[in-house]
Amino acid sequence: MVLYRMGITASALPCLVAGDAGQRFALDPRPALLKRLLKQLRRSADEGLVRLDRLEDTVQRSAAAISGERRPGKLADLGRVALTRPCLAARSLAPLLDLTISGAGKLLERARTLGILVEVSGRGTWRSYVTPDIAVSLGLAPPPRGRPRLPPAPSPALDSVLAAFDAEMADFDARVGPVGAGQTSGTENIA
Repeated sequence: MVLYRMGITASALPCLVAGDAGQRFALDPRPALLKRLLKQLRRSADEGLVRLDRLEDTVQRSAAAISGERRPGKLADLGRVALTRPCLAARSLAPLLDLTISGAGKLLERARTLGILVEVSGRGTWRSYVTPDIAVSLGLAPPPRGRPRLPPAPSPALDSVLAAFDAEMADFDARVGPVGAGQTSGTENIA
């Protein structure tokens, strides 16, 4: 609310920092209180950037591991599911990917061996898996030490696919551009 009042944000952002009870009935600005809230906001933003870096690193490593597989199967689908549901078990994954519970368990174990997921339950059966960034955030796995790994080199095949896509889009713009330039879509006249 303070950032909204100061004009820093366009709307109130209650999720950024917890408010202070002393601010509820304050009629005059309290610099010490404001300073404390802004420090909390900075710490939250710094933590968010660290988590975002870990998440991006997890996505890159997962994509590299999946692309290196000869027969990836449903690993790509598992990678997409893991981004929205970072804690997975065979029982919760099976209906999402239309697998049996046994097949989902094997897929999760395969993802663990590739480094896409980390097993955190410590059980022999009915294991639970989380993404590496979540495991580090919760203290279930140690953070990586040493120099960060280089991102995987882009595939030469990807360059040709992107070049073909750009050529198709340029051709499409050349054909449709003159036709659609002077026409209206019909929604502008609706009042």
